[in-house]
Order: sequence, then structure tokens, then C-alpha cells
Amino acid sequence: MIAVLLLMAAPAAAYTIDGYVDDWEIYPQNDSSTNRLIDSSLIPSSPGISYVIENDNADWAHGVHGNNISNFTGPEWCDIEAMYVADDSEYIYVMIITSMPKLGWNWGSSEHIQPGDLALDFNDDGTFEYGVKIVQNDYDGVASGAGFGVVGAIYLNPDWATRDTGTYRTDIASIVSGTKAGDAVIVYTGAGGATDGVPVGPQSTLPWDTFGYPMKYSYENPSIPNEVIEIAIPKSALNIPQNTVDIQSAITCGNGVIKLESVSLIPEFATIAIPVIALLGLVFFMRRKEQE
Repeated sequence: MIAVLLLMAAPAAAYTIDGYVDDWEIYPQNDSSTNRLIDSSLIPSSPGISYVIENDNADWAHGVHGNNISNFTGPEWCDIEAMYVADDSEYIYVMIITSMPKLGWNWGSSEHIQPGDLALDFNDDGTFEYGVKIVQNDYDGVASGAGFGVVGAIYLNPDWATRDTGTYRTDIASIVSGTKAGDAVIVYTGAGGATDGVPVGPQSTLPWDTFGYPMKYSYENPSIPNEVIEIAIPKSALNIPQNTVDIQSAITCGNGVIKLESVSLIPEFATIAIPVIALLGLVFFMRRKEQE
């Protein structure tokens, strides 16, 4: 019995934050006839992973609403393909597959679009009270608050900004102010590193793909690499009032969005361990009483 109780209190096996997808039990493949990722190849085989996979036929980001959505318009480089969430008693693990390079992408002659940050809502009230800084924004990447924050830092009560605002765009993209609450571990595949204000990471091993119909949007839309963002967020840095979370990420142009709602979480290790230790003490006390 004691062994079982100790097993219950022990943290589950962790994910390795290395930019590779095999520990998420997905094996992405490309459909050679369409040059797109096969959605079914992005479905994890483990039942303990929450996920959302974007719809390749999406046309426009008509607002951010409903459960587990992915809204997107535009060329492949601002596409977020999928998001996955898992946890154990110590960490929340997030993986995002995106075509957005971590150094961003130049749109036209003057606009620089960047990856956004990770937003977390633990109160299920639509307010993202925590955020994780994925990249440091430059002065063209967001409308205001450029240069704020440290890559990998967790911020409490963050303020958010986008580069472009509009009816069909999210306002939750990049953290531009907030109180630092801790640090996450983060890896982002592709070129660039700390001196560029982005996470380090290996070259991506995922297939390339493209999206949509280039002539419809009147611009070229070539195949480009899919990148991996992996994040481990320590629960000890968070005040988690309930064991569910809504998680969202977006591109700074505001119209590439992915979101998971009502993800169930395992209680923090200390929350489990304290009652288990108390129960072990009671078992020990009862046995001593029986022996007297």
C-alpha cells in the first residue's frame, strides 16, 4: 500500500524540451499531391495529450471564439499548424508546430511579422493572467511595447499587443508589459539564438508544406519548413486556482491564431504529496497502535 501511495505522489515522466516531436507520439507526413501536411499524421497516439490541428481549408480568421480553434489567413509562413498540451505534477508542457520562422518574416518592403507569445487563462474568464515570452519583439513586430521582456520568462498579468489590429484579428499576441513570475524552458527550431532575442534550437526535422491557393491572394506561397516550439512551464511559478487552463498563441499580425480551451491539469506535486504523506503517517501510527 505504501508503495502505491508513493507512486501516486511521484511526478509523471517528463517531456524532453529539445525541438523533436517523437516524445509527443506524432509522426508528421507530407501529402505529395497537395504539398501539405497530412492532418491525421499530426494526431498523437497517447490519450493524455490535448491538441488542436488547424483546418487547411480555413479562409479568414473570423474572430477567436469557441473551443479549440485555429483561425488563419494568408501565406504559409504565418500559419500555425497545431498545438499540443500535456502536464505532470510539476510542469505544463506545450508544443506548437508553425511555419513562422523564429526570426520572423518580412511582408512587403516594410513590415516585419514575428511569432507571438504564449497566453494562459486559469480562471476561464477570457483574461490571460499569465504569459510566456517566446521571442523578443522588435519595433516593427508590434504596435507598441517593443523590446520588452526576456525570452522564456513567465509574466503575471501581462499586457498584450499586436502589430495589426482589426475586427477579425486577435489582440492577444505579444507580451509588452507584466510582472516576472518565473522562467520556462523553451526551444524553437531553426536559425537564430539568444543574441537575436529568440530561443535556441536545432534545425527542424519536420516536412515542408504550403497552404491555400496562391493566386486567390495574389502573392507567391511557396513551401517552407515547419518549425517546432517546445515549452516547459513550472507550476510552482503559477497560481492555479482550478485544474483547467485555456492556452492560446498567435502571430503578431493577429490573424494566425491557435487555441485550446478547458485543458485538464494534474494537481501540483506538493498538492498531491502533502495529503499522501499525512496518510502515510496515519498508516504508520495505526500499525504502531496494533503492535502495542
